[in-house]
Amino acid sequence: MNDLEQLVYDIARALSWPVMVAAVLGLVWALVETGVFIYELWLRFRFRDLEALEARALKARKAFRDGRPRTAYRYLQENTYSPVVVRFLYDLIRNYQTERLAAKPLKLLEEYEFVTMKRLERSRLLARLGPVVGVMGTLVPLAPALVGLARGDTQTLSDRLVTAFSVAVVGLLVGALGYTVTLVRERMYRQDLSDMEYLLEILEGDVLRLDSGRRLSRSGVWEPQPTVTYEPVEEDNAATTELPAAEPPEEPLLPVEPGTGVAEAPTGSALGLDDPAPAWADDEDPFAALGPVDAAPGPDGGAGGPGAPGERPA
Repeated sequence: MNDLEQLVYDIARALSWPVMVAAVLGLVWALVETGVFIYELWLRFRFRDLEALEARALKARKAFRDGRPRTAYRYLQENTYSPVVVRFLYDLIRNYQTERLAAKPLKLLEEYEFVTMKRLERSRLLARLGPVVGVMGTLVPLAPALVGLARGDTQTLSDRLVTAFSVAVVGLLVGALGYTVTLVRERMYRQDLSDMEYLLEILEGDVLRLDSGRRLSRSGVWEPQPTVTYEPVEEDNAATTELPAAEPPEEPLLPVEPGTGVAEAPTGSALGLDDPAPAWADDEDPFAALGPVDAAPGPDGGAGGPGAPGERPA
C-alpha cells in the first residue's frame, strides 16, 4: 500500500472503537425513548377522553366568567393525559395569572408546535443514524479481517466478523425503535395540538354553541330550541334588467392587410374547403411535390375523387 492508502486504512481502524461506543450509546438512548414513549401511550389510553376534556373546559370557562379563576385553574389542571398538554396548560395558567396578554394563548399554541417538533427530532435522529452506525460498524472491522485472511490468521478473521455483524444488528435495532417511536408520536402530538386548539377555542371563543332545532341534554333528554327563521324576500320581475344582444362588429376581429383578395369560383362565389374542384395553378399547387395521386376508388367511382387516375382536376 502507498502512503495515502495506509492513511485511509489507519483512519478506518481508528474509528473502530468510536463506532462501537456510538452503537451502544444509541441503543441506550433508543431504549430510554421507547420507555418514555410507552409511558406516554399508557397515559393516553388510560386518561384521554374528549368529552371529559370538553366538560372541564366548559367548567373552567364558566368559572372565569363568574370571577373564580382558582376554580378554573383546578379544572384545567385535571387534563394530565399528555406531558405536552400538561406543559401547555401550565404556561397558559401562568399567562392568566401574571401577564394576561390577549394574544399570548395563540402564541403559546404556535410555540408548542415547535416543542413537539423538537421532541420528534430525537427519535428521528435515532431512525436515521442507527443504520448508518450499523453499516460503519460492519465495514470497519472487515479490513483487519481480510488482512488476517491473507495471512492465514483465521482467529482474527472470525473475531472481526463477529464484531462486524454484532454492530450491524445493534444499529438496525436502534433504527427500528426510532422509526416506530417517531411514526406513532407524530399522530399523538398532532392529536395533542388539536386538543389544545379546541380547548383554547372553548375558553377564548365568543360563540359557544350553535342554535339548532333541539339538543341532547347531559341527562340524555332532547330539549327543544327555537328554530332559525328568516324573512323571505319577494322577487321583483319588473326591476330585472335585460342586457341587449351583442351585435357583430363591423370591422374584422383579426387585422387584415390591405389589398388581400378572396379566391373566387368562376360563378363568382367564394371557394370553400369542401369545394370539389379547386383551380390550382401548377406553380401554386402545394401538393405538386408529392407526385401523382394513387389509383384508388373515390366517392364517384374514379381514382381518388373526380377526374382520371393520377391526374389533378383542371
